[in-house]
Amino acid sequence: MADNMRYVETFYGYYTSDWVEDYGSGAFSNNHYVLEKNYISTGCITVETSTATTAHKFLYPHNIEKVYFIEGVIGGHITVAASTATSTVTNYRVSLCKVDNAGNETELFTTGTITVGRNLSWDSTYSIGEEVVLPFWIDAWEKATLTENEKIYLLVEVSGSNTLVLWHSNDSTWEDLKIDIPFRM
Repeated sequence: MADNMRYVETFYGYYTSDWVEDYGSGAFSNNHYVLEKNYISTGCITVETSTATTAHKFLYPHNIEKVYFIEGVIGGHITVAASTATSTVTNYRVSLCKVDNAGNETELFTTGTITVGRNLSWDSTYSIGEEVVLPFWIDAWEKATLTENEKIYLLVEVSGSNTLVLWHSNDSTWEDLKIDIPFRM
């Protein structure tokens, strides 16, 4: 492959209790939110949801041993749902960021704040909440350079009712949190 050719990698976000990452001199301490290219075994213990109105950082736990670039169109989606009561999604923001081993965090690209204003119903008879898949696309034409001492992470921020949950289950049949990133070596 030529050095200026892009390739797109797909990553999925999930939370696992049995793995923890400490990286970046405290930037990620006791972190269980993972950004990975594949789902792990369904036998692993994972947590399906988190409170959506808290900012979540999904860290890709690997270093790449050379300088690389992110350039192109980043796309993906997140999934939120009502939990315990009818909920409202006000807006959301997704950012691709990097952190180095010293803990310096940099936002590389962002969607900006996307207004939604959508109500999600809650069925108390069956204890099930309505879900919505929120897509995003980010123009990343001002290439971002990453070095061998930096890792990428996805920052997900959702505003709305405190009864909203962000889905991040370890289930390849329903991709709760997905991002496609265009790389160039």
